[in-house]
Amino acid sequence: MRGFIKMLLFLLGIMAVQPHALAQSGEFRDEPLYTDLKIALEYPGKVTRLALTRKKYKRIPKEVFEFPNLRELDLSRNKITSIPPEIAQLKKLRILNLERNELESLPKELGDLIKLESLNLRKNEIYQVPDAIIQLSRLNALNLSSNPIFKLPNKMSGMVQLIELDIRSTDLHPETIKSLQDALPATRIVWDSDCNCGPNH
Repeated sequence: MRGFIKMLLFLLGIMAVQPHALAQSGEFRDEPLYTDLKIALEYPGKVTRLALTRKKYKRIPKEVFEFPNLRELDLSRNKITSIPPEIAQLKKLRILNLERNELESLPKELGDLIKLESLNLRKNEIYQVPDAIIQLSRLNALNLSSNPIFKLPNKMSGMVQLIELDIRSTDLHPETIKSLQDALPATRIVWDSDCNCGPNH
């Protein structure tokens, strides 16, 4: 009977898959997107995609760090104020969405997510990007728009793997943006001049 109940919960977890803005191509397309933390915890080793949006979380639930194979995590549209050091435990994470929260800063442990390919921090209260972000050598999409950011790491100009960088509605000085454009000519940089700067512009 217990085995039947577990199987039922697993199937319900798969049925919790919803249309989602993140990672709808490639290897993620056929993997279930869990939207219920309790159901996901029944099979922590099987969960690769987890979306916990609009839950009114003020902090990231500690249970999130119990998914060793997590590759996509969506915590957008909550009220999260900080990212704990435990984020470094998600070694396989490739996509992280923290859009529309209340983050003011980013931890250095973010740099330990060496497989991260997409990071969305749009609409938070972040004012400075830590040097640790330079360690994300596989990061190809970074959204920092709608944050009061006034400073970027000096070595960010070395992140040549970036395909797109969105810095609209930030407090970055135009000269900083210009320098970044010159250093990253192959990156599509989106900013408030309505110039999507990159190899085709």
